[in-house]
Amino acid sequence: MINAIAIRRLPSEALGRRRVPPPPERYGGQAVVPLPSSPVCRPCFARASPFASEATEDASQGRLSSGFTLIEVLVAMTVLSVMVLMVANIFQSSSASWNIGTQKADMNTAARAALDFMARELQSAVAGPIEAVNPPALSDLQFELKNAGKEIRFYSLSGDPDSSSGTRAVRGILFLHDPYQLKSQRRTGVSSPFNPYSDALSFSGSQILITNVWMFQALAYASMDDLVNGFSTDSYQSNMLPICMDMAIVMLSDDDMMRATALSSDPTEQDNFVARNSKLYSTRVYFPNRVGYGGR
Repeated sequence: MINAIAIRRLPSEALGRRRVPPPPERYGGQAVVPLPSSPVCRPCFARASPFASEATEDASQGRLSSGFTLIEVLVAMTVLSVMVLMVANIFQSSSASWNIGTQKADMNTAARAALDFMARELQSAVAGPIEAVNPPALSDLQFELKNAGKEIRFYSLSGDPDSSSGTRAVRGILFLHDPYQLKSQRRTGVSSPFNPYSDALSFSGSQILITNVWMFQALAYASMDDLVNGFSTDSYQSNMLPICMDMAIVMLSDDDMMRATALSSDPTEQDNFVARNSKLYSTRVYFPNRVGYGGR
């Protein structure tokens, strides 16, 4: 009976290659057959042994314990989500810093270029009785600073003297701070030059020098004593050029300008925001033609 339960005849090829299990031992009146390690013999002995079902369950539990539990999967997904959010936050911060740096660099370049252009034009300004000017009606030219230092109006001479008449053309120049913009208008003419002092002046032909200008102001020093004593004025009109002029531009970046204009309903908060995020650019211009300019 032991042989009928525990031992199954195997092919001669399998018996020749694999180890035959030892005879079963009796335990409590029943045969106990150890499960062989051979995959060929395992099915037959599993059916024959009373402990085969327990061994199969142990093997199944071993296979199931090798996977991940639901809690482990949730913890892994949570950690992965946190890491993705951290990387996205770092990328967003880097992108914002790059954008701010680019806007600041553009703002610096634009402000310096505008101030340099205005300084060159102002250094060529003329006023008072000008010899050999064409047309002669403009022989007594004025220099004007008005509107709390936000407008500069003056004339300059353009080009070399005419070979036949010896006269020079007149160029009318205007610098104006429009809301958040700095504009210029100039035109050179011989018979009908641009008149920057006209009250009916049309700004349709003006050009935008620079945008995102929160504030522009020019201050003139009328005499050497005023310069020594630090007395400046934002309103000046004379047929004599001032000693020098200080110009200042308060700039904001593109994003900061949009935020500042959005705070117009709260002037205090707006002023605080501009004070924190704006940048001031300034220059001083001297007038070499103040002593008079004669046509050559």
